[in-house]
Amino acid sequence: MGGLLAAIPVVGVLAIGEVAWSAVAGVTMGAGAWRIRGGRPPLAVLTIDAVVMSISTFVGCVTGSTEWLHLVVLTVWALMGGLLVTLGQGGGVVGNQAVLAAVVFGRFSQPAAASAGLAGLVLAGGLTQVVFQSVVRWPAPLRAQRTATAAAYRVLAGLATASSETSLIPASTALDQAQDDLASLTLFGDPALMDLRSLVGEGHRMRVGLSAIHALMRRLPPSGGDPPREMAERLLSLAAKALNLIADTIEGDRDAAGALSATTAELSAHADGALRGREAPAPLLARRLSALAGQLRAATALAISAGEGGSLRERRPRRHTHRLRERFATGLAELRDNASLESPAGRHAVRLAVVVLIAELLVLHLPLSRSYWVVVAAATTLRPEFGATFTRGTERVLGTCVGVGLAGAIAVTVHPTGALTIVLVGLLGWAGYAVFPASFAAGFAFITALVVFLLNAISPDTLATAWARLLDTLIGGSLGLIAYAVWPTWSDAPAWQALADLVSAERSYLAAILDALVRGCRADDTVMPGLSRRARVARTNAQSTVARSLSEPQTRRIDADQSQGALAALRRLVQAAHVLRLDAQEDRPRPPLPGLTPLAHDLDAALGTVEASLRARPEAPSPAAPLPDLRARYLEFEPTVPDEYAGDPDELLAELDEIVDATNGLAEQLELPSGTGERKEVTATI
Repeated sequence: MGGLLAAIPVVGVLAIGEVAWSAVAGVTMGAGAWRIRGGRPPLAVLTIDAVVMSISTFVGCVTGSTEWLHLVVLTVWALMGGLLVTLGQGGGVVGNQAVLAAVVFGRFSQPAAASAGLAGLVLAGGLTQVVFQSVVRWPAPLRAQRTATAAAYRVLAGLATASSETSLIPASTALDQAQDDLASLTLFGDPALMDLRSLVGEGHRMRVGLSAIHALMRRLPPSGGDPPREMAERLLSLAAKALNLIADTIEGDRDAAGALSATTAELSAHADGALRGREAPAPLLARRLSALAGQLRAATALAISAGEGGSLRERRPRRHTHRLRERFATGLAELRDNASLESPAGRHAVRLAVVVLIAELLVLHLPLSRSYWVVVAAATTLRPEFGATFTRGTERVLGTCVGVGLAGAIAVTVHPTGALTIVLVGLLGWAGYAVFPASFAAGFAFITALVVFLLNAISPDTLATAWARLLDTLIGGSLGLIAYAVWPTWSDAPAWQALADLVSAERSYLAAILDALVRGCRADDTVMPGLSRRARVARTNAQSTVARSLSEPQTRRIDADQSQGALAALRRLVQAAHVLRLDAQEDRPRPPLPGLTPLAHDLDAALGTVEASLRARPEAPSPAAPLPDLRARYLEFEPTVPDEYAGDPDELLAELDEIVDATNGLAEQLELPSGTGERKEVTATI
């Protein structure tokens, strides 16, 4: 469906332009409506892309007749377009399209008025795509992933009220399936993705918590009139209801979202109030039920946030009135920070500018038909990273060869003209957009054939156009690959820096949580979301940068064992920190914990040392001084926790134990000398 909806505007403006004006007008508007691929792109990116392509078309047309000026324009455009990869996939798309528009329309030099007319046609085509996508009723974003996550929560709901002998395997399988569905790289950057992943993480924790609750309930007397058991069963029934409502909310049911908040509030009231009375179950079971209520509160907030992405218009929160201005300022700062040869994006921008300039000078002196395709192929082959450049370069050449063969076979068999050409463009666009996510080579094969028949509407000579496309792509693609081989950009150093950024973000997050616990006050609701978001973004960036580095030659990639081990240890650390944060944000009085100060200080120092070591890699050796003995600090703190601690002392100690162990494990993964001390398993007895 995504491929069809992406192709419809291209075919529509092509047909309208050809009927109302001319074939040239139709093809120009089709170029404006053109998208890199199908799917569900943000409307803001499509709008910016349309405007930037229009400007590039005008500048390319106006300067095309003056060779030196056009070369200067292409160099500047390539520098800026290459630097835009700093802003992510959307920025890379806009930058790439801007360069292509300047190159292609530079071959059709026109006076200013005529150039403005062509630019207006490109803008009209692009805005047609925007308007069409804005009015089409899309399927719910991440529909399959939402369905899988919701299904896992429904299994958890069944587990909540099941007998203590019920197997945990179905719940584990459902959660693992949801986690696998959320692991696809094609989902990277979707705003609802992190909420769904967090929900799966909460689901895993609740699965373990429910198992513990059932184990504790086995020790209670049989149901016959026993108040503690009846109270526990009533709470589990409410939990099951909340879990089912969470599943409905994830799938975008607004009525369920309203009922969910009321059910969670009722459950929390029972857990925090009634369980302290005469009918309270055993103390440890009461704490586990209270912890389950806290987890359900967290899952409720996540489900409502994820459910707001159930329609295209509500994929992002509506608050933050200055969000656009803040994002613009942040984007400018990122561009400024990366405008240097020390940055991979900066080196990519310079490399792209040089390649575009050389390719443009080369084709000016080669007797090639439609020689601008050489420049286009060279520019689109280059990527900031090794793996994408050589993998996509190879796939592009392969796809071009197949596409040329396909176009030739259709031309010889059908001899399309007029309306049949428009139909072929639509079918090929539909196929290309639809298969791009599965195979770049297959998608590019259809797109190559599409371009051939698109140009056939202007100058019917399909076979000659196809062979020219193939030859130019081979020359341009080879030029791009040679340029990267001569001046490569390796990702091992950026990957270490991304891991250091992740340590820094989690260090700040943990420090704020521990500070609240030390002072016995509620964690600041205005600060914690920002720190948590920073840690989440840093983790996403670290994972993608490490994965990019691991795709490079073995001698230039980051150490696989150390990087994956570090990511795993940091994941354990932040998950334990999340648990402490939830406790620190509860609206209940809690005593200060001054005895936690030495451990908090040493954790901060240890993570600071790890961060410094990561930033010094891959050249600098590990520091000689050992990290603080975190285990000893933990054992010193353990007896200072008051028995009447407002939260759960055993849970507090268990999460701190996990944080200490994760930090020591992180140091060991990076071969840093850590403090001594064996891990002490924190267990509670009834």
